[in-house]
Amino acid sequence: MLSDKEAFDEFLLESFKDGRSVRELRLSEEEANYIKVKIPKAKFRKIAECCNASVKEWYEVDTRGMK
Repeated sequence: MLSDKEAFDEFLLESFKDGRSVRELRLSEEEANYIKVKIPKAKFRKIAECCNASVKEWYEVDTRGMK
């Protein structure tokens, strides 16, 4: 469970506020799972694999399916 959902929701709003539907975001597995629940139509693609699960990874997040 995210420790500060309000701050993370603000981060998401800031990330997509300029009207872009696709962003590259560095997320923890927990953050990525939260977005998948919050925005179920969003598409995710890992940009690079990381060997350490405790480290944040880069994802391409596509929210075009929301419109």
